[in-house]
Amino acid sequence: MDAFDAIRTRRAVRTYTDAPIDDALLDRLLQMALVAPSGSGAQAWSILVVRGGERRRRIADLVIDGAGEYFARMRPAADGITPEAHLAWARDYAQTTLATYRLAPIWILGVLVPRDNYPESMREGGAIDDLLSLGFAMENLFIAARAEGLGTVPTTAFQRFAKDELREIVGLPPEIDPAIITPLGTPPAFPEGLPPALKSMRRPWRTLVHDETWGNPRAS
Repeated sequence: MDAFDAIRTRRAVRTYTDAPIDDALLDRLLQMALVAPSGSGAQAWSILVVRGGERRRRIADLVIDGAGEYFARMRPAADGITPEAHLAWARDYAQTTLATYRLAPIWILGVLVPRDNYPESMREGGAIDDLLSLGFAMENLFIAARAEGLGTVPTTAFQRFAKDELREIVGLPPEIDPAIITPLGTPPAFPEGLPPALKSMRRPWRTLVHDETWGNPRAS
């Protein structure tokens, strides 16, 4: 699969089998992630690979629980539904929709590692650069995985509700931020197209391209 097809067909995969992943293939994917550009050359990142069954299960449980909290906050309750009932629905939806996260043979944690390479006057912008750079690396991983027939799903929000617990599971010190994580595994099938809710929100690409100056979208 070429790069264009891998980018075009990459989707957030939320259903996995327990099919194992070859060590050599995993190493190739990790190498592709880590050739990404890095702000100021800092490489203020690391990738933590979790394959042990108990740790994987605990990470999956933490992410699924976080997804329940996320869905409860991001999706409005139906008319007449109490907050308690809405939260119960959200948690049940997460447990049902993401249940096979527990089967994925690998979890990948993209973590921010402070390198202290910015002067004080550049610290705030440098922190943004580091996060963007980690995003570049993980996107490389997502695209390379898709080219090899493996699924991923960029996860940045679900773990926010329990980052200290996640740190405890994998032994991360407080200053290391597990900012972007993903299961890595084989899906029964790759999703095609976008879910209806997202499709209805999706803006045509031409409306997002402005030529020469702002306010001159290509759609016009």
